[in-house]
Amino acid sequence: MAGKKRVLLSLLEENQGLAQVLGQELSRSGLDVQAHFWDATPEAMTFGSVARELVNCQAWVIAGSDFTQRELRISLALTALAVQAECGAGFPILISPAGSAPNPSELPTPLQDAEMVKNGLGAKAAVRANTVLPHKLNYRLKPHALGKLGLWFELGPVDDVWQGAFFASGALGSDQGVPTAHGVGMAGTIPEKCTLHYPIQGVKCEARGIALEGWGVKNELKACVSYYVRVSGLPDCLSFGPFPDTDEAELYTLSLN
Repeated sequence: MAGKKRVLLSLLEENQGLAQVLGQELSRSGLDVQAHFWDATPEAMTFGSVARELVNCQAWVIAGSDFTQRELRISLALTALAVQAECGAGFPILISPAGSAPNPSELPTPLQDAEMVKNGLGAKAAVRANTVLPHKLNYRLKPHALGKLGLWFELGPVDDVWQGAFFASGALGSDQGVPTAHGVGMAGTIPEKCTLHYPIQGVKCEARGIALEGWGVKNELKACVSYYVRVSGLPDCLSFGPFPDTDEAELYTLSLN
């Protein structure tokens, strides 16, 4: 397999026939294909292991017939966030719908740049796997699956310095998906102990019609220092950025569902 570009094929339903057909098509296009069936249950925290596999791949192919289930959509979005944090925002994602193709604008934000492919999947995946599309963001955002310790988000600046950070999250029609703990530490490692400067909790806000709860700190953040926030359950929406010094806060907002 030396020299071949590696592609991960994620099948949303357990369909051995479809897995074989798509796997063979991708292989005939000169790709090294790894395939698995998706587990969308929150307890599985699938996105962590899949993202680690994707770091060694050049493209991700998602195949299935139903993109409407909430837990599935959020787990796919978290996976996309995790691999984009490691490999860049332009990491190639292709969606091969078995039925009608979902409207890209109605997908979670991290998946809205995915390419919809109804025909010629192998050829298109090969082109994307061999094409680098750099897309630099002004922030770092990475989810961490820590088993019994829960779901954490790591955020911070890329090149500049933030004088603090703010993170808000929530779930539609639920009190789940909100922050429950936070900390500041070196990038890539959730700190066991830290000193928080002017921490705030319980700020009520709204984004995309969803009630969010915001937490924040005024610790200085830079490329090597991150703000970490643990959330309960699965959030539908995130809003985050530098700590707002005015009422007109400029925050990034992402839909995960």
